[in-house]
Amino acid sequence: MPVRISFITLLFICLYSISLNAQERVIIKLDGGMKPILNESFGTHKYNQIITTGKDSSSISKIYDLNNRLFSQTKEKYNEELGYNEAIISKYDTLQNLISSEIKNVDNGSFVRFFLEGEVVVSRLEYMAGGSYSFYLGDEESPILQSEKNPMVLQTNYEMRDYNSFLAQNLRYPQQARYRKEMGTVLLKLDINEEGEVSEISCLNKDELYKPLINEAIRVMKAFNPSFIAPIDIYGNKTTSLVRVLIRFKLS
Repeated sequence: MPVRISFITLLFICLYSISLNAQERVIIKLDGGMKPILNESFGTHKYNQIITTGKDSSSISKIYDLNNRLFSQTKEKYNEELGYNEAIISKYDTLQNLISSEIKNVDNGSFVRFFLEGEVVVSRLEYMAGGSYSFYLGDEESPILQSEKNPMVLQTNYEMRDYNSFLAQNLRYPQQARYRKEMGTVLLKLDINEEGEVSEISCLNKDELYKPLINEAIRVMKAFNPSFIAPIDIYGNKTTSLVRVLIRFKLS
């Protein structure tokens, strides 16, 4: 009997310990833009995001490509010493080399992000909440660039209200598509050069749509001729990028 009581007690302690350390695990499919795929027809599955949440509200998010290579890892928890939720974000190349490391104040968005080549810090980007972005080369103490917006992210050089107004006035429903009651959402890809100009427009879901809808979406986008502010790379040079644009055609 003593042995049985001891075993049951030990089993209860083990189960209680497992319960305290229980973690929730969620897997999310992502497209090429790292966005959750809500509609399989509009998003091509490129990555898997695995989010593990602990009982203490800490979490670890890992993003893998379809070859099971780690793309990024985010560890988030409350920093009791500093008094805010903190995230440590690491990103990797296809050879699994660390290419950037970031410490972020999740509560206000402030961060310091280091970019690496090998084990050498090439540059860093700093952002203080309510302030501006500062970009530094190497271990320099003076920034080579300061901006109100993130200089490493493509920025539009037009107002969205102007874009929406232009579409409302110029987008036409193709007559043959209307007659056939063809509907759908055209997913356009805009290639942007170092000057912020659109160098090419293509359709990413052309096999799923009636061609006149695609042609009209491309026509109106060329007519609007959007311009952008090209982002910089880790060396501070302007670089190419791409934009995805949705144009919906729906009959009432």
